[in-house]
Amino acid sequence: MLIECGAAETRAAFLDRGVVTHFWFGPARGDEHLPRSPSPGDVFAGRIKSVSKALNAAFVDIGAGDDAFLPLGKNAAPPVEGAHGVFRIRRPPIDGKGAVLSSDWRKGLSSAAIADIESKAANGARGEIGERRDAALCAFFSCATGADKGDVEIAIDDPSAKMLINASGFERTKLTQAPFALENIDCVIEESLCASVELTGGARVRIQETAAGAMIDIDSAAAVARSGARLNEKTNALALDRIMTEISRRSIGGRVVIDFLPPGGAGARESLARLLKDRLKGIDRARFGRVAPDGLADFTLPRERQTLLEQASEPVGEGWPVCGRRFTLDWSAKAGIRALERALRTQPALRPRLIVAADMFEYLEHDRPQWRARIADKFSARFDIIRSETLKSGAYDIAE
Repeated sequence: MLIECGAAETRAAFLDRGVVTHFWFGPARGDEHLPRSPSPGDVFAGRIKSVSKALNAAFVDIGAGDDAFLPLGKNAAPPVEGAHGVFRIRRPPIDGKGAVLSSDWRKGLSSAAIADIESKAANGARGEIGERRDAALCAFFSCATGADKGDVEIAIDDPSAKMLINASGFERTKLTQAPFALENIDCVIEESLCASVELTGGARVRIQETAAGAMIDIDSAAAVARSGARLNEKTNALALDRIMTEISRRSIGGRVVIDFLPPGGAGARESLARLLKDRLKGIDRARFGRVAPDGLADFTLPRERQTLLEQASEPVGEGWPVCGRRFTLDWSAKAGIRALERALRTQPALRPRLIVAADMFEYLEHDRPQWRARIADKFSARFDIIRSETLKSGAYDIAE
């Protein structure tokens, strides 16, 4: 686990045998209480607005956007409309749908924390009432769910966060100046935001995310120039391995449809189906569909969090020349702050300038001034943040 505690954001990457499998992005240390969407693990107080017998569920007003959805147990007595309760966020709001809740909110909390939450809930509170976990710890638990503490080595760049992690029983923790630079994680993040992934041998995979899941196409591309038997089977096996890694990195859930290269007969199709089933065994609540004779396969994964693309971007508004998505201002501003931190860390004799578009300058000056202050505390005030009227919205540059 690599954890980077920057001035604007805490980020984590989880590696399994040298391969990046998960990312996590959270508030910088000190920004935990900034407004944000409900996240898995948060504890909220809410009021039952309505009960649906047909769905065996209740809709709950938790004071955060759309009403949340509370599934009820098979033999559970339905709650009373208007009643107040405490809930844990199981899945955040996604695609215009409210959060999914769980009534099991006490797990992992101390007796004192439980008593404090119950006291707040007794006063009719609505909204988040649980204490947020430390950002770095939240990063670890979110990314490494199910990992044995003794099997995980952590590299982190913040001494106080290291102490908190060690206090939680994770002893294999070392301080590293720039943990993400060790494995070139920023490049991996960029790759995981691209629609096209190049494979060894010339083939490529194209991933198109949708609101309901993803459509994935395998293109033999330059691989068709290679000779040899079973080219399609070899390419499909190679592509499947990369696809499952990308699904994990991108946090893709829902219905996934893969257009494999046509298998060379029933035996090849059965072999491909076995490979796909084996890869799905390690994913909780994954459901395999089928592999058709032409190579079209489908399966369903749990949709439990925003995808990487949804975290980083937003739909473009009216007036843009093409449809699609663009990076959010917050994502771009954090990238600019990281670039400034990197320049200050690697070139201590220089006075770098972060040149930003007008909208980003206003955001940094008026919405997130604490980020500049943190950089100055750490590196001294040997930098400038300069407004540019010529850069496009969300753009930035570093000048030395």
